[in-house]
Amino acid sequence: MKRFVWLAVMMILTGSFGRAQESEILRLKERIIEIQNTSELGFRNLHFCSNIIGFGSYVPLPNPILGKDGELLVYYEPLNVFTSKKEGLYEIWYTQDMALLDAEGEVLQEWPEMLNFHYTTRTPVMDLYAQNSLTLGGRVPAGQYKFKAVLKDKLSGKSAVKVIDFEIR
Repeated sequence: MKRFVWLAVMMILTGSFGRAQESEILRLKERIIEIQNTSELGFRNLHFCSNIIGFGSYVPLPNPILGKDGELLVYYEPLNVFTSKKEGLYEIWYTQDMALLDAEGEVLQEWPEMLNFHYTTRTPVMDLYAQNSLTLGGRVPAGQYKFKAVLKDKLSGKSAVKVIDFEIR
């Protein structure tokens, strides 16, 4: 009988301890959202890649050099995307424009809203990643180029721009 009472007490304590931990974790996530919502929108870990598997799991190119018949594959993590909280729901909404520039920065081709990420959930989203791809297919001659990404947060009105150099051989 003692064993049963002890087991019941442990189950009750463990359950309430688990709920306390869960509550503390949610409180910390809410604080992170507050910090992100007041911080500068930006890009983290923007890389040309040979493969992208998922968040934080990608194979960056050792040098930003692409074959003219290859694929431009870009990985990045949007930094400080605004999270709106209403009626127990969390909403994130951003878009991303993409452009191919020549070595002097003149626009050769633009893709507005190449990415449109709009997500609503009951739990906070802490980590985001995105990828862009463009099949070159021999349509772009060998030379020096720039890749331009423009991140636009639809809920805060903020935007961020990142330009990186690469070569096509």
